[in-house]
Amino acid sequence: MNSNKFFSFSRFSLLLRNDILLNYKKYLLTIAGAFILGFIVIFLNMNTVVVKGEYRWIFHSHKYLTVFIACLIGLGAYVGSAFSELSNKVKTTNYLLLPASTLEKYLTKFVIHVLAGIILFLIIFWIDAHLARLAAISTMTEANDELLSYAEKEKFIEVFNYSTILIKNTYPTITYWSWFEGLAMIFGIFSVGMYFFNVKIFFKKLGLIKTAISLIAVIYLGVITMTILSQLFYPETKWFDLSKNMDYRMENGLFNIEFWMYLSAYFVSLFLIPLGYFKLKEKQL
Repeated sequence: MNSNKFFSFSRFSLLLRNDILLNYKKYLLTIAGAFILGFIVIFLNMNTVVVKGEYRWIFHSHKYLTVFIACLIGLGAYVGSAFSELSNKVKTTNYLLLPASTLEKYLTKFVIHVLAGIILFLIIFWIDAHLARLAAISTMTEANDELLSYAEKEKFIEVFNYSTILIKNTYPTITYWSWFEGLAMIFGIFSVGMYFFNVKIFFKKLGLIKTAISLIAVIYLGVITMTILSQLFYPETKWFDLSKNMDYRMENGLFNIEFWMYLSAYFVSLFLIPLGYFKLKEKQL
C-alpha cells in the first residue's frame, strides 16, 4: 500500500490551511462568544453581596470546578460542530471530493475542533475567571451596609488556578484527587467530547442536537439495563428501584459502579475514534 495515499503531511497542512481560511470568521466569532459567555457565567456565580466576617459563601475550588464543568457544555457544542460539511448533499459531495485522504480529513477536524478547542478553552476560562473575579470584587457590597476593604473583599473569592481543580475536599483538611481519579475525570470528559465529535458523523441535519439526544438515550439505556439486571438477580425489588446489593465493594477496594465508570472513562474514546473514522471512510467510498 502506498503510504502517501494514506497520509501526506504537505496535503494535510494544505487541507488544514484551507479549512482555516474558509472558516476563520466563524472561528473568530466563536472565540469572541466564548470569552463573553464564559465571563458572564463565571461572574453570575460569584457572590457580590456578602456579610462581613462570614466566609461560608467563599467562592472556592469546588465552585470553580462546578462552573468549569458548566462551561464544558460550550466546548462540547464546539467539538460537536465539526463536520458541518456533512449537513446536506451538496456540501457533503464537495467535501468528499477534496483531494485528501479520509485520515487527513478526520485529523484536520480533530486538530481544529478538539486539540485547538481544548487549548483555547483552557486559556479563555483562565482569563475569564480572573476578569470575573476582579469585576465581582469591584462591585461587591456588604449586606448590612458595612464598609469592606479591598483585602476583605478578596477573601470572599479565591484566585483561580488550575491546581484548585485538583482539590477533592477542603474540610476538615485539604485533600486532593488521586492520580487515578484525576485521569479518570480527564478521560471521562474526553470520552464525552469524542462522542459528540464522532457520532455527529452519523447524522445529517441537526446533527449536534441528535447527538445530544442520542447520548441521553445511551445513559437511559444503561439505567434500564441495570434495572433489568436488578430484577433478574433481586426480583423482590421494584422497577427502577435498583437494589443496593447491585452496588458492592470489589477486592481492589472499588465499588462495582465505580469500576464500571472508570472503565468507561478510560476506554470508551478508544472505541469512538475508530468508529468515527470508519464512518467517514464509508461516506468517502
